[in-house]
Amino acid sequence: MVLVASVFSLPSPAQAERIDHIVAAVNNDVITALDLEQAVIINEALSGPAPDRNRLREETRDGLVNRLLLLQEARRLKFVELSEQDVRDQIEEFKKRLGSPEAFAAFLSNARISNRDLERMLADRLLVERFLEKKIGLYVRISREDAQRYFDSHAAQYPGKGFPEVQKQITSLLADQELVKQVELYLADLRSMASIRINPL
Repeated sequence: MVLVASVFSLPSPAQAERIDHIVAAVNNDVITALDLEQAVIINEALSGPAPDRNRLREETRDGLVNRLLLLQEARRLKFVELSEQDVRDQIEEFKKRLGSPEAFAAFLSNARISNRDLERMLADRLLVERFLEKKIGLYVRISREDAQRYFDSHAAQYPGKGFPEVQKQITSLLADQELVKQVELYLADLRSMASIRINPL
């Protein structure tokens, strides 16, 4: 009976092909269709259903390629480490964003993902975030003059406020924009040196 049950629990050939299908390869690592679908479900769980799911899948695939490039680099350089508590905190934060233990259990079932796999995925994401903070974020500097120029050209966005009141807010905004730009340049450099293959979805 156990053997019969295990046979009927196996995926059909079409399902197996779908799970094993490689949607992208980055150097010596691959991203499977299952990896992609799980990432899409995570994105929808955190941000809500997307109006165009095909576009979401393409954007998520591209995001996974970028994250894998950064993850490979973070592991190669080895100047960022995570503790077990860091990972536990990520899991707890994820549970809170879903709203209830029941919603979390439903998410795991829908995504066909185990607690251990979710921990790994969230740990990888946190490792990339901290790597970028240390590799790039620490070197992003916005001068008072930069913030003042932005305020002068966008004063209408801050009615009734003077520059000193919004300087910190503007500095943070410009720093975020500069970080995004520097990360894009860094990714372009990594891509130029990497072996990347992207297959049709």
